[in-house]
Amino acid sequence: MSGVKGVKRWVAAIGLACLLGCGNSGPKTYPVNGEVRLSGVVAAALAGHIIEASLDGEPTVRASGVIEPDGRFKLETLHAGQILTGAREGSYRARIVLSDDDARSLRVAKKTLPPRYFQFESSGLSFQVPASEDVKLEVQSR
Repeated sequence: MSGVKGVKRWVAAIGLACLLGCGNSGPKTYPVNGEVRLSGVVAAALAGHIIEASLDGEPTVRASGVIEPDGRFKLETLHAGQILTGAREGSYRARIVLSDDDARSLRVAKKTLPPRYFQFESSGLSFQVPASEDVKLEVQSR
């Protein structure tokens, strides 16, 4: 009898541990929706490329999102192998990472966008999380 009770206690303990520690873990994130505008117009030339954001003071904390044809993006954060919607709280610097999936799109983006937007230090792009409204990132063409 004590063997069955011992097994039940062990199973209950594992179940409780899993409930406490196996759930949605990771840092709190906030939804981040935004738009990239290119010299005041929709950034269609940047569609398929990526906005990457780095948390000030913790440069290894990154969030990123694909730029859609209408210039819109949604950020996601990779944490311990898990994709979290949004980004952690704080101040972020952003840059544009060009995708090499489509050679034509890559050529157009390189001709359109000054290289300063490819580096966090020189892009001049920044925002705060949580944001009270959609993030607006304005870039200038060459």
